[in-house]
Amino acid sequence: MSNSGCNGSHYIPEEILINILSRLPVKSLIRFICVCKLWSSLIRSSRFIGMHLNRNVTNHAHDFIIALHESRRKPNFCYTLFSNETFEPCLKIKHPSTWPKIIGPKIDIHGSSNGLVCLSYELGNLDTAIYLCNLSIQKHVVLPPTSILCLSCPEYVTFVAFGFHHGLNDYKVVRLLSFSEGNHCIEVEVYSLSTDSWKRIDAIPASIKTMVLHSDQCAVYNGVAYFIMKKEDATYCFVSFDTDSEVFEEFLLPDAVVDGIESMLDNCKELIAEYKGSVCLLQSNLDFRAGNDYIDMWVLQEKSFKKLLTVYLPGKRSFYPLAIRMSNELLVGYPCGSYLCSYNLETKQVTETGIKLAVDRYNDYHAHTYVESLVLLRE
Repeated sequence: MSNSGCNGSHYIPEEILINILSRLPVKSLIRFICVCKLWSSLIRSSRFIGMHLNRNVTNHAHDFIIALHESRRKPNFCYTLFSNETFEPCLKIKHPSTWPKIIGPKIDIHGSSNGLVCLSYELGNLDTAIYLCNLSIQKHVVLPPTSILCLSCPEYVTFVAFGFHHGLNDYKVVRLLSFSEGNHCIEVEVYSLSTDSWKRIDAIPASIKTMVLHSDQCAVYNGVAYFIMKKEDATYCFVSFDTDSEVFEEFLLPDAVVDGIESMLDNCKELIAEYKGSVCLLQSNLDFRAGNDYIDMWVLQEKSFKKLLTVYLPGKRSFYPLAIRMSNELLVGYPCGSYLCSYNLETKQVTETGIKLAVDRYNDYHAHTYVESLVLLRE
């Protein structure tokens, strides 16, 4: 690529120019698109978008926290991007023009990956529109209609998970439908951003079809979706679904996790997250003998769970895991004041964010991580 198309850049070698620009925040890069055709073409290129994203992810640059929080202004609650360092609000999540003009608990966030956030408005049925939004550049795509054409049961619940498949360099949305009749038969379909289409999964093992989802706690990491499900015999298991091979797998849950699920305690909550390249399961619980709350962290290795560590937060009660950020910090919420704090899994240091969380319509709290990117800029 020649620099001759941009006055003032004749003496800047292309590699140096790319290296400089890739370090800048998205807001600056969007302005620089207007400098000249050369810079516009460079910033919009797949190579530059990938390099900028990789630098941000690797160096934890331009990271944010998305939280459903209470606001002093109207509306009283909203999803907002907060600075990863100062925890000051940076951007209130705006609706695409096609959305109803309502925000807060009526928005569902189904995952955040590489600058894209999967959102929907009151996800409840197959007619609900699902969006992939890049909040940094204010662009979004609306997912096409479902691939499931007919339903054998009129009553069902819908669960959605979103993530990135590194091997395919593609973004995937997994939608699971669980029916309230017919032995809890389920339907699964996968959306691919590269093809902008859904694919209905036909080869679902009979054992999986008779299960029900334990909660809306599901996630997609490296193209694999993970769920906690309940079998016909009332036992629980951890289920994975590979969006590439379309293979399902079942894993035994640790006895301690099952005990927590069956306890039906309000402060017993699970989180499926990625930690240092591995899929982890976190569960909050209460030690009745010691009177202490804690979070157990289990890592999935060689098709079985191994306990990695136990988190105690002195002076805090009924806390629960929300997300893992910066590779080693656990976002934790606690009902006393509904505040969000960050716990360093290595140094055990607790950082108060000052962010006051709000509950959604299911009486749950939410916080997610977000990294700036230029994904969707080319579209």
